[in-house]
Amino acid sequence: MKKSALTIAISSLLLASGAHAATVYNQNDTKLEIGGRAQGMYYGTDDNGSEGDQSYFRVNMRGETKIAPEMKAFGFAEYNLPTSGSDNDELRYAYAGIKHDRFGAFSYGRQDGLFAIVNDYTDVLPEWGGDGLGKGTEVFGTGRTNGVAKYMFNQNGLTLGAQFTGNNTAQNSDRSLTSWKKGSKEGFAVAAAYDFDMGLGLSAAYNQAGKTADQVKFASFGADSDAKLMGFGAKYAVGDLYLAATYAHGEDHIFVKNGYAEKSDGYEVVAQYTIGKFKPSLAYLRTDVKNDTNVSFDDTLTEYVSIGAWYNFTNNFNAYVDYKLNLLDDGAVSGTSKLGQNTDDVVGVALQYNF
Repeated sequence: MKKSALTIAISSLLLASGAHAATVYNQNDTKLEIGGRAQGMYYGTDDNGSEGDQSYFRVNMRGETKIAPEMKAFGFAEYNLPTSGSDNDELRYAYAGIKHDRFGAFSYGRQDGLFAIVNDYTDVLPEWGGDGLGKGTEVFGTGRTNGVAKYMFNQNGLTLGAQFTGNNTAQNSDRSLTSWKKGSKEGFAVAAAYDFDMGLGLSAAYNQAGKTADQVKFASFGADSDAKLMGFGAKYAVGDLYLAATYAHGEDHIFVKNGYAEKSDGYEVVAQYTIGKFKPSLAYLRTDVKNDTNVSFDDTLTEYVSIGAWYNFTNNFNAYVDYKLNLLDDGAVSGTSKLGQNTDDVVGVALQYNF
């Protein structure tokens, strides 16, 4: 049986985050589920700003009701609260929509952008990953973003999607003086994926959005052009083996040195194998950026190897470790690259209970 790319890439739409959810109501063609996660996590690193407790609590609610013989209305919301306090909380998702069994689904609200169809092939690591291509929360509609309208169609392994991104700003923007880096003006995205019977999957996505007035005002370069990001992905899943690779090319999309790089190229490669309850994981990620006008640079923004593993005690409870071997060189200041990125290694250790 073919595994839908819609399930993998747009997990919010089919609510993969509620895989362990409990059904609290299921009558009269209406269903309500509640799920979530409690995670105890610690980062070990020489970077004092990142070291220490990273635990959090997450809860979500999913509802759906039948409104016609082949049509359902649905809604989903998810809230995340780290132990560092409510100043760092986030309403991760809040959207509603209509799904037809044959003609696809439409949804609107705070949800993932279509670029996830590519990004999610390799964003499967225990702790790290997903940051090599250019997808991010409130980054021009590529990740979790307010005001996203999305249509998804899936049939016989083929997935097609179209997205409109409305004007948006960073959630809780009043908490940070640099929140202007997030958000965007209106934009759009398209995506396609196909899953073959033998375990091979291919995907492609294109995302484009305008810069906000604050981005034009405060960015030193790259703010007068739309942010553009194009990506491609391939995955192979057979038995207990999973292999995946993704690539993205961006223009005026990635923020670096107080502006938007003219060009960026991102790469992610992942290999995983399940051995009973034990699942080791190995990955390599890299992002190269280049700019020729105003501020000139041609360097690597992100580069690391992830070495990790899970141990699944039950379907609900697991433990994992993920070591981030940072390959960036120090710049003029020890612990910081020439582009201002941290160069220290980090190890994340976690106990995770899903309900």
